[in-house]
Amino acid sequence: MQTILKWPTIQILRGRSRGRLVRHYFYISLILISGGLIISGILEIYFHYQESREQLALLQREVASGAAFKIEQFINEIEAAMKATSKSREIAENGLTQGYRFELKRLLFLEPAITEAVALDTQNIARVRVSRLRSDLQSRLDLPVSQAFDQAKQGKPYIGPVYFVRDSEPYMNLAVPIDRFAGEIIGVLEAEVNLKYVWDVVSSIRIGRAGYAYAVTRSGDLIAHPDISLVLQRPRMAQRKQVQAAFQTPPGVTKRTAIVSSNVQGKNVFTSSVVIPGLEWAVITEQPVEEAYQPLYASILRTSSLLLVGIGMALLASLFVARRVVTPLRRLRQGVERIGRGDLGFRLELKTGDEIEILADEFNKMTVALQEAYTTLETKVIERTQELGVANQKMDEANRHKSAFLANMSHEFRTPLNAIIGFSEVLLDPSLKVTEEERKQFLTDVATSGKHLLKMINEILDLSKIEAGRMELQVEPASLPEVLDEVQNTMRHLGAKKSIELRVYSDGGIALLSMDSARIKQVLLNLVGNAVKFTPEGGQVWVRTDAADGVVRVEVGDTGPGIPVEEHEQIFQEFRQLKMNGSMDKLAGTGLGLALTKKFVEMHGGKVWVESQVGKGSRFIFTLLIVTLPTTPRKLIWLEKRFDWLKIM
Repeated sequence: MQTILKWPTIQILRGRSRGRLVRHYFYISLILISGGLIISGILEIYFHYQESREQLALLQREVASGAAFKIEQFINEIEAAMKATSKSREIAENGLTQGYRFELKRLLFLEPAITEAVALDTQNIARVRVSRLRSDLQSRLDLPVSQAFDQAKQGKPYIGPVYFVRDSEPYMNLAVPIDRFAGEIIGVLEAEVNLKYVWDVVSSIRIGRAGYAYAVTRSGDLIAHPDISLVLQRPRMAQRKQVQAAFQTPPGVTKRTAIVSSNVQGKNVFTSSVVIPGLEWAVITEQPVEEAYQPLYASILRTSSLLLVGIGMALLASLFVARRVVTPLRRLRQGVERIGRGDLGFRLELKTGDEIEILADEFNKMTVALQEAYTTLETKVIERTQELGVANQKMDEANRHKSAFLANMSHEFRTPLNAIIGFSEVLLDPSLKVTEEERKQFLTDVATSGKHLLKMINEILDLSKIEAGRMELQVEPASLPEVLDEVQNTMRHLGAKKSIELRVYSDGGIALLSMDSARIKQVLLNLVGNAVKFTPEGGQVWVRTDAADGVVRVEVGDTGPGIPVEEHEQIFQEFRQLKMNGSMDKLAGTGLGLALTKKFVEMHGGKVWVESQVGKGSRFIFTLLIVTLPTTPRKLIWLEKRFDWLKIM
């Protein structure tokens, strides 16, 4: 691993080559920019090379196809002329007689390539013969005619192989059947054709300056070549790569690519070929490689020159950009060093008009902020210390509340539990005589203590759910007056014990509200219960409702001792209870009722507050929004511990 870290590229990362950013930027630019240009240039040259080969091969194939078409047309015209001669009027009237000689001479006149024609009867005996070169017309043709005769006698034209007369010019035989009438074959017309015309076709073909075409048979016999001496020398072409490639392609299939091979003289040539249908011949075009690739070489040279120019310009631009970036960075580094030495008054002055200038401005802002922070650090430390002290005080206060809550809960739980246990033991002790009236009173006390204990537990559980963000409201259309009636019926007997008059003033025009009626009932029971609890005997407690501007306002008032103004906010906090007549004694309870009331109201989107003065009673007021919701129940989940907002799911 240590050896690897000695590499130059890793040294850059480790910072061992400090002060060489220009050189590194130059090297990176050289690798990335030059590499990209070189790769793109190579790809361009490669694809241009392939396209040039395809275009050159296409051009050569088109030339070869034209020559092949002319050669094929030449053979077809001779065959058509022979078929026309074999169906002459003379044949129909007299058969194979000497009068047919005129038709054969006429055939030689029309087709100069035919050097000799002979009409054979069905016994393979020559009846009429004409020739341009031979004087002995009684002899048979030099080449055997059995294959030609047999095939033509069956009604099929015959095209023979190429042969050379006196090892000089190439010839071939053609044979067609002689029909006196349709379907009646009375002989065979055979002709000897001089293939010198093929030389006329291929010798006129030029591809570029030195390109040419020639015709060759499948067996490798050279039929025609611009250099007639090569034809007379009769070179064996069967082993040539281009000849083998030409005849390996099935007839009728276009060869897609050209090949590079050597010609008869041993020079490398770019060659394509086309096979002549119906003949075992092929037309092959060749062009010297130097000439064929000359445009490609010129294109490669131009591309390479442009590539070098592009690389040079890119490197110069990279060097320029590197210097333009590095110089401001060097000044920025110097500024950082001065700040590191304690010179907080140093400022950078860079006017580059780009992101570096923005960076310098931000650096100056940072320096100003650092200087201010340095000068005010002690003050901020004192402020943070004071804030920490306040936070510690709040934490201590929370701990005290917690301890007080635990002590209070221990006392509050012990009281009803002791009552339940005591009355139960009395009822279960057989030695104690209990009257039915006493038994009924004991059971009533047990039930009352159990309900009180259950209420405290439920309040604690409700508060825990709210604090955990999992309290759910079952919201559905409900009637607020009906809820008020239930509260009045529930609390009437509690007020009657203290001779307190409980009145409910309900606005009958209030429509159904979308609310959790159970939680609103719990809110009203807490408020009315507290009012009854704090109001002395013979006092009054009332509940009044009214609606305006989309809000329902509910007021719970009493003629009790009142609440000091400084306690108006604190009484809604958890575990806070009012003192009786300024003493340290508290009323029974957990101190959670008003806290739950506030949270339930806020979960409904409303708010709650108190209006009170010492000695003048109290009025607890809360509001509910009149919101039109679907009739199907929906769940409202309290998601924020600070009770800032409500989300409908």
